Amino acid sequence: MPLSRRGFLAELAAGGLSSSQLSQELAAQVARHVSQPSSVPPTAGENYWSNLYKPEGQRGGRSAFGDELRNPRFAFFDSKKGLRWAEDNTRESLPSFSESAVVTLELGGFRAGALDQTKLSKVRFAQLHLSCQQVKGSDFIGPLAWASLATVFTNKASKLPAVQDMNFTPQQPGQTMPGAPQLNRVLLPEGAGHLSVNISTTPVTSMLDKILSTTVQIDKALTPLLGFPAISVPALSAFATFYGNLEKAGVGNFLMATALKDVAVTQKGADDANVSSKALNLISGDYILVPEAQTKLLEAEMENLIIQNGYLIQRKDAGSTLSIDDRVKAAVPDLTYVTLHADIRAASTFSNNSSQPASAT
Repeated sequence: MPLSRRGFLAELAAGGLSSSQLSQELAAQVARHVSQPSSVPPTAGENYWSNLYKPEGQRGGRSAFGDELRNPRFAFFDSKKGLRWAEDNTRESLPSFSESAVVTLELGGFRAGALDQTKLSKVRFAQLHLSCQQVKGSDFIGPLAWASLATVFTNKASKLPAVQDMNFTPQQPGQTMPGAPQLNRVLLPEGAGHLSVNISTTPVTSMLDKILSTTVQIDKALTPLLGFPAISVPALSAFATFYGNLEKAGVGNFLMATALKDVAVTQKGADDANVSSKALNLISGDYILVPEAQTKLLEAEMENLIIQNGYLIQRKDAGSTLSIDDRVKAAVPDLTYVTLHADIRAASTFSNNSSQPASAT
């Protein structure tokens, strides 16, 4: 659908990126870019974004790009039992309350493995996207989604920031590291929802690269780009299509990408007809997300690893004097991953004020 310059600025405002950050000339270029029909087939990224938030009957269950499967597989970390695949989380391990659940999702850290260094050496930017969606809502506003998008790599090509600069963990209580894409607490009626995560590098020939080169300081490791505290699914779907047109990511640009993944956070949610019987049972705790093509790398070392301060490290290095960088690099060096912390509570445990989630029903 053609998008005018005025419409483009409205999309930016809806996403949280101020139009004042762009020159009028660049804004006009972007508007022309997205409004002009193209005879070129859509890229893998355009297809991914335009299909991500489609209804279940219209979307696929897996996202594979090129020769490597980049659909992230989830592993769960237990401080007593260590790492295990999250598929082993049982329905019985979920909370048994029957009311709506409030889910807090916090990113821990991002580490690009040696196998993906070539991909990163060819770009200036990479984006990390995280969203969580209700599967039901009122007839008037429908299901809502909470989503965020951040630039997680803005150093010069071929040189990643130090791992401590790629950490999303708050440095002090209540303080978020600048640039960390934060989701507000997410309300999932009856404990069922959809989750999506992706990391894609930005083609240097894309309009998005031109925008980021203008708006993002190149020496920052983490920069907020867009944030949707709560948005209707159709509106987020429209914006995702718009974003994919700007990014035009190709097959090789995806480090990680998932279709909407069904999740259950309560036993009632696991029985919900709106999610698959194979939905991920998301219990409170720490998770590591790895590309499916690299799962054997993690599986071979699971018993020797722990998650500490948002990163994988070897158990034997937990109390060592090695630097953070050295400890993180030594743990499965070829593996690319993101860590995620989830906290699930009953909605009734939260006070009724503007800073807490409000029901959509």
